[in-house]
Amino acid sequence: MSSTILLAVDARHDVAEPIELARELCQGAQGSVLVLHIHEFSVGKYGRVQLCCPGEEAEDILPRIVALLGEAGVPAEWLIRETNSGNAARAILDVADQHDAHVIVLGSNRRTDVPLMPLGSVSHKLLHLARRPVLVVPHHKAAVTPAGAGEAGQVAEPVTG
Repeated sequence: MSSTILLAVDARHDVAEPIELARELCQGAQGSVLVLHIHEFSVGKYGRVQLCCPGEEAEDILPRIVALLGEAGVPAEWLIRETNSGNAARAILDVADQHDAHVIVLGSNRRTDVPLMPLGSVSHKLLHLARRPVLVVPHHKAAVTPAGAGEAGQVAEPVTG
């Protein structure tokens, strides 16, 4: 049975751990990964402003994630959607519905030691709104990225084995 994993990524944060989990979930399951980024915009007095990441950062990172997954034998493609500020969770769910994703995987952007507050607003909303499984991958201080590649928005090769 073929299944789709929706991997929602934020270009501002380390994405190695969610990539690794998506790769592991696809092993032997004939699954594929849809790598998604949501551009959030705010419209105000000075026009339409992109809030999520600077310039074309997501457009650079998503193809690299797809290439890394492909090197690990996981079929993947990427997609960018746009939404108004505060609606990223709903946009992720809409894409999950359109592609009949079996699970949504995303990373936690919090680097806190407070155990009761590990989620960002998007993951928190997803957990409340979703009618399909949502896996929030915690950020670990000892990331699976090689030295120097754990900077925000950088993609590291997933750990294989």
